Amino acid sequence: MKEILFSRKLVTPNGVISGNLFMADGLIAAIEVSDSPSSQAHDCTDDFLIPGLVDIHTDNLEKHYQPRPGAHWDAIGAALAHDAQCILAGVTTVFDSLSLHGSKDGLNRQEAFAPMIEAIDHATEEGLLRSEHLLHLRCEVTNPLLLSLVEPHLDNPRLKLLSVMDHTPGQRQTAKLDRFKENMIRAGTNDDDFHSMLEERTAWRNQEAAPKNRQTIVALAKEYGIALMSHDDESVEHVEESHSDGCIASEFPVSLIAAQKAHEYGMLNVMGAPNFVRGSSHSGNLSARECAELGLLDIISSDYIPLSMLRAAFMLSEAPFNWPMPKAIATVAGNPARLCGLIDRGEIMVGQRADLVQVHIAKNGWPVPRAIWRQGLRVA
Repeated sequence: MKEILFSRKLVTPNGVISGNLFMADGLIAAIEVSDSPSSQAHDCTDDFLIPGLVDIHTDNLEKHYQPRPGAHWDAIGAALAHDAQCILAGVTTVFDSLSLHGSKDGLNRQEAFAPMIEAIDHATEEGLLRSEHLLHLRCEVTNPLLLSLVEPHLDNPRLKLLSVMDHTPGQRQTAKLDRFKENMIRAGTNDDDFHSMLEERTAWRNQEAAPKNRQTIVALAKEYGIALMSHDDESVEHVEESHSDGCIASEFPVSLIAAQKAHEYGMLNVMGAPNFVRGSSHSGNLSARECAELGLLDIISSDYIPLSMLRAAFMLSEAPFNWPMPKAIATVAGNPARLCGLIDRGEIMVGQRADLVQVHIAKNGWPVPRAIWRQGLRVA
C-alpha cells in the first residue's frame, strides 16, 4: 500500500513544487504535480517537505555519554538520547563522529571509544534507533595509539568516513596561539591554568609518529573504499597535502585561502552549522557565512547542535544569501550523502529513499520539524 504526502512546498532538486508524493517499499514511488492533496494524503499544507538531513560530523553522542564533567552515563542510554535529538532535528542519517585524541571536559576519548561504538551497534541491531547511524572516525595523527584504535573497526559496515587531523596547540585550528589564549581566558581560564592545559594537550602526542599515521590512514581509506576528509586545513600547503592524499573534502577549513584552494582542487568545503547560525566561528577562525557569500560552502554539518543544520539551510535561502531553496537544502542532504557514497538518499526524486521531513516556519523564522519519515515509515 502506498502512503501519500502532499505539500505546496515540496523541495525537489529542480525546484519547489506543489504536489503529492507517493511512498512504497521505503522509496519514493512517484511525484505528481497538484494544487490539492490526493484522497487519504497526509496534508503538509504550506509546510515545506524536504529530504531527510545527512549529518556527517556531530560530537553529540559524547555529550550524552558524559553529560557533566566526570559523570559518565549508560552507553545505551546515551545512544538513545543522542538519537532522539538527531531525529527530532530532521536528521535521518547521522555519522557518529568519534574523536581519537586526548580528552575533553574530563572525558577520556580512548576509554569511551569502544563503549560508544558498541552501544550504537547494539541499539541498531535491536531496532531502538530512529535515525540511521553511520560512523565517522576522526583520526588524530599525533596519537601514538591511533592505528591500534582504528584497525579493529575497519570491517564495521557502519564505517563510511575517515578524517585526518592534528589538534596540537599552535597548529591549524589554534595556529594563532595568542588568540587561542585570549579565548580561553575570556572563558575563565587563568594564565597558569592555560599553560598547564597546553602541556596536558601536548605531552601525550608523538609528533614523529604523525607522518606515518597519516600515510597509513590514507592507505586504509583507499583499501577499504572509505571516504576521506582533511580537517582544519589552514594553509595552501595543508590543502595540497590533503588533495595529494585523496581527501575529497576539507572539513572546517580555518582560513579563506585554504577554502579557496580546496575548491581549486575540486574538493568540497564542509562547515559547521553553529558557525553559520551564530555568524562566526567560536574559535575565531573562518566564518561559514563568508564561505557562503563567496560561493565556497558545499556542506553543512551540525558539529555540536543537531537542530542547527536545518536553521542554517533555511537561512541560506534568505537575505543576504538568497540561495535557491534546492541549493540550500543540498548542503544538508544531497551533498553530504554523495560525498560519502550514499547515492540512495538526500534528494526528493523517484527511486530515492523516502527519508523526508515536514518543516513548518515559525513566526520568528525558525524552521521546525513537524513530522519525519525514514524509509517511508513515520518515526517522529
